[in-house]
Amino acid sequence: MNEKLHTEESALDRLSQLGIPMAALTESVWQGYLLRSRTTSNHPRIARGFFMWAEAVAVLREQLISLGWVKEDKGNYELSVNQKAGLAIVVTTGDEATGMIGATPSNKCPKGVNTVEAVEINNQLDMFSELLPAIEHVQGLTTWVLLMYLAADELRCELSLPSSMSSGKINGWKERIILPSMPLDDDSIEIQAPDLPDIEVPIKKKA
Repeated sequence: MNEKLHTEESALDRLSQLGIPMAALTESVWQGYLLRSRTTSNHPRIARGFFMWAEAVAVLREQLISLGWVKEDKGNYELSVNQKAGLAIVVTTGDEATGMIGATPSNKCPKGVNTVEAVEINNQLDMFSELLPAIEHVQGLTTWVLLMYLAADELRCELSLPSSMSSGKINGWKERIILPSMPLDDDSIEIQAPDLPDIEVPIKKKA
């Protein structure tokens, strides 16, 4: 299935429909990058990716709280949630295809059961999208993914709606909203020790 791709004015229009300011998304990613850039060689190597993710999550929540969004953390699955709108946003590090037109991005690190369940619910809700009375019987939120990727000369991000996964990696999208890239000064870049970004603890049922 080919995803709907939103760029520039189309991206602004779609975000307006969702009730999500573009500035809230880009500011959260930018502040995550700034915190990452303040780490030194004395920090643990995993700190850079973790700090960037954690700060992006926190700033996004702070940007959206006045619009009725709240935080939710199910099994270390950190979400920003708008129950009234039926929406949730999860922040994660993407691969090099993030923010690129004509490419299919994915999450950098494999995800666990919470992301799998979110994608399944997205698909269930989509099945009932034309049957408004029936949608009330489907439990869950539509979960969008804020992907962010630090390239050599720019910071790229997008807010996209996943439709399929394989082996912990998202490999299909219903919609992609490409956000403006943020150029980086040459002297502000520190690339790139191995990262351990956002944390998701797999939950297994006891035998």
